[in-house]
Amino acid sequence: MGPAAMMYARHVTRPPLLLAVVLACTPGSATTSDVPGTSTGEASDVATTIHTSATSTTPSTDEPTLATTTAAGAGAGGCGDGVIDPGQLCFAPARSITIGTTPVALDVGDLDGDGLLDLVAVDIAGQTVQRLRGLGGAEFELLAPALPSFQPRGVVIADLNGDPRLDIAVADLGLGAMTVYLATGPGEFGGPTSVKAGERPRALLAADLDGKGRLDLVAANEDSDNLTVSLADGHGGYFAPIPYPVGLAPYDLTVADFDGDDHLDLVSADKDAGTVSILLAVDDGSFAAAITRAVVPEPRTLAVADLDGDGARDIVAASYTYPYLSVVLGDGAGGFAEKAGYVPFVVGVYAVVAADLDHDGAHDIVGVNHDLHEVVVIRNIGAGKLPFYAFYPVGRNPFDLIVRDLDGDGALDVATADSGSGSVTILRADP
Repeated sequence: MGPAAMMYARHVTRPPLLLAVVLACTPGSATTSDVPGTSTGEASDVATTIHTSATSTTPSTDEPTLATTTAAGAGAGGCGDGVIDPGQLCFAPARSITIGTTPVALDVGDLDGDGLLDLVAVDIAGQTVQRLRGLGGAEFELLAPALPSFQPRGVVIADLNGDPRLDIAVADLGLGAMTVYLATGPGEFGGPTSVKAGERPRALLAADLDGKGRLDLVAANEDSDNLTVSLADGHGGYFAPIPYPVGLAPYDLTVADFDGDDHLDLVSADKDAGTVSILLAVDDGSFAAAITRAVVPEPRTLAVADLDGDGARDIVAASYTYPYLSVVLGDGAGGFAEKAGYVPFVVGVYAVVAADLDHDGAHDIVGVNHDLHEVVVIRNIGAGKLPFYAFYPVGRNPFDLIVRDLDGDGALDVATADSGSGSVTILRADP
């Protein structure tokens, strides 16, 4: 039976500003898997829900009380038996790989075509793009030499020229550009070329925005308060970037179809505005003016998922400085709730991802706590009921995370970019 990390659950005894409840208040029972052989805990004992205030979009910053629990798996087996049981949350102890000075962002993809997932991390202080070759079993080795960069902040792995090898693109704060490294062979890359962005691009993504079967690039530009969309020209290059204004200091962005028209829309987290900006797509790869919603102050990171089970995508925004998450509920037709709901969380969050970690069919929320050096999981047991908070130690000062099945066993693993320890940490699922 494999080891698993101790789990901590927050008892939310006094939800802040509980004046109206967006989602159902009385969750059914559920269990989580942690240390094999321990007793079962009821989700209703520690349940919280997404709340809204009738008077304010900013809840009190009172911290919920803390209590430690251990819980057994919901399925027939325990952690480490190799069987993925719905409701189980199992991780082996974390393993860290030293890769450089200050890694701040990660992505994953099979760079060398061997069928195993590889990792790419950008090291902002070390001015490098580091590649970690997958060895199987969620094991990785650092490759040399690193790819040179100036001030890399975001990274994406994608086939950018249709050859169809996977390439690497980096958002470079100092250059005001997206730097592209095209693959020249399995796991090998040519010298960098630049695609213009706005001022101080912090994040980027690659997606087919105009429906032509090519991946376009989008950057979130902190100092020019916009997103720049660079459409692929079909010859391995990009047309001049088109700027789209959003809120002040966009820190993060992601892509999703919010209105069901089969065109990808954009959303940004606008740190200095305290908003998210949603840009609905037009079918030619352009976007309508931004729709804004007030969220948690100083939002730095985003995730998109259907949290309440109504079939529409919702937006999660997290702040580094405030102890709660904002949730903007979508209606599936391009409309969004006027007031954001909120979920008590933790101070110090630098990245969030929505993923079904416990295989129960509901998206959970996974974040990294930069200050407490840990991964935080909020389990969703359906209809937006978010009862358990689990904490897993990783490297120092994590800035970013990815959630993927890194070892091919069907269970989702977590990798973090740890800026304070110069490492990448792997939390391997241990079903």
